[in-house]
Amino acid sequence: MSARIVAAAVVVAAALALTGCQGTTSAAPTPVQSSDLTSSDGGFDQNALVGVVLLQTAATPGSTSGGVPLATRFRDDLTAAGFRPDVRVAGTDDAATDQERAVRQLVQRGAKALLVQAADPASLSGAVQVAHDAGVVVVAVGDPLPTSGTGGDGVSADYRVQGSDSDAATVARATAVVESLQRGEKPDVG
Repeated sequence: MSARIVAAAVVVAAALALTGCQGTTSAAPTPVQSSDLTSSDGGFDQNALVGVVLLQTAATPGSTSGGVPLATRFRDDLTAAGFRPDVRVAGTDDAATDQERAVRQLVQRGAKALLVQAADPASLSGAVQVAHDAGVVVVAVGDPLPTSGTGGDGVSADYRVQGSDSDAATVARATAVVESLQRGEKPDVG
């Protein structure tokens, strides 16, 4: 036999073997990475659930909050933008554990985006990974998520909204990020 015939037989045998492996599988599909969001993804429904995880003392340092709690500002602004906000405020006893639990619960409830102001950013790496695995876009409010201990595994927030001189401005910027994500656009966080 010539080398061409042998090569053709090997190619045909490999193709037949692969064809037999293409049946249905019980394995879950690989989720789309939340950081891969593009305009072709179409974003998500405007009335989608948006999770917000804050600290008990969540006033932006040096801010002029005007007496309105940050949680209320997030709830009001996200509702006005057409979203269904679920705002969770961590207790003061074990804020990091409360926040990790809140992130996991919001992912289970079907949140499309999470805005997180972390008590201990490094302690949230596992919860952030769960969110990413579910295709949830995570936006850090204030400090980056996590700040250390990632071991180069890439577990961090997809976007970050830095604090500003007022809570109202921070919430407005965070709401604008969620609106961009909803439209399927990469937000301008510059």
